[in-house]
Amino acid sequence: MSEFEQELEVTAELIKSERISREQARAHAKSTAWIRENQPGLVAAGWTVADLYKIGTLSFPYSDWGPGWLTLWNNEKCEPRLGSRGNIEFVLHEAGGDVVQTCWLKKSFLT
Repeated sequence: MSEFEQELEVTAELIKSERISREQARAHAKSTAWIRENQPGLVAAGWTVADLYKIGTLSFPYSDWGPGWLTLWNNEKCEPRLGSRGNIEFVLHEAGGDVVQTCWLKKSFLT
């Protein structure tokens, strides 16, 4: 088991936090399966488990939460995909067309 997979397993403990709602716990179950499936592309893009499951300093959805906690995972009309630049995209299929919400990995490449 890779280090990424080991860290992903540990995120199940984060559900016990008082900051995590039931909806977020449901989202975690769905996001974890998708993240496992897309692990090579996520790792290649620079995502870490800490980035994916960051818990914000304020209640959800305020402050900086990782995409693994987004309740979009619970929406059956919403299809997650890995974008060409390593971003995580949620495509919501609506009658008038598709709406795409994008989660970008913020990394500073200038040090």
